[in-house]
Amino acid sequence: MTFAARGAKAKCEFDLESNLPGAKVDEGQVGQVISNLIINANQAMPQGGIITIRSRNIEFETKSETPLPPGRYIKISFEDQGVGISAEHLPNIFNPFFTTKQEGSGLGLSVIYSIIKKHDGHISVASSLDEGSTFTVYLPATGKKPARPNHKEALQHKGQGMILIMDDQTAILEMAARLLERIGYDTVLTTNGAQAVEKYREAYQSGKPFDAVILDLTVPGGLGGAEVIVELLKIDPKVKAIVSSGYSTDPVMADYLKYGFCGIAPKPYTKDQLIEVLENIHI
Repeated sequence: MTFAARGAKAKCEFDLESNLPGAKVDEGQVGQVISNLIINANQAMPQGGIITIRSRNIEFETKSETPLPPGRYIKISFEDQGVGISAEHLPNIFNPFFTTKQEGSGLGLSVIYSIIKKHDGHISVASSLDEGSTFTVYLPATGKKPARPNHKEALQHKGQGMILIMDDQTAILEMAARLLERIGYDTVLTTNGAQAVEKYREAYQSGKPFDAVILDLTVPGGLGGAEVIVELLKIDPKVKAIVSSGYSTDPVMADYLKYGFCGIAPKPYTKDQLIEVLENIHI
């Protein structure tokens, strides 16, 4: 959420319940839903404002205001102070192809609705013109605590394998290489997209493919990550590629799975952030 709000005039404030149960979700898809709801809230407040994110443990014993069956749920709400949505448009907000934006990026609300529904959850919206909007997501709770590594465990992570890194900034390349090599990975560094494609092709054809690739999204005057991943997928449809950028609102960062990436590494990234994305793609 913090990354999705980076560079915007709006800022996030959190009211998160500490004792939430676990939920069985596709982490990449639900992560995209959350980040895109933040991006939408930012776009609704071009002059700035507060986005309040709340999480609650909730149980429906009988029929509720939602179409969900009785049971335990995690409730996450995203409240902005933006332009709001008119009563006329509100019933259509989750319909495909419907938008009130002149331009946009990332997931549409209809895709967000579909993802949450596939998780047996629900998303609703309450809004008034000039008074802001609140999107509320419900996800079924499993009754189990989330199994996430703590900070100490993450620092003890040991990996192995070869990772190709492409970035036009030498300082970032060297920093990423140091971080990865400290936790057990070997690295190959490239400063442009064409070189990255050639290095990947050579390794793949030699029978020793890279275990993962980290690609800078924007390379002035050359191939960026979005162009490089197209070529890498032609070489190896199973390539595990991570897209890296300092711009959260870029469509590729907002919907990275659609473009063929397995994960994102927002810049400037830390060792723990790299560890987390590598663990998520099982490297």
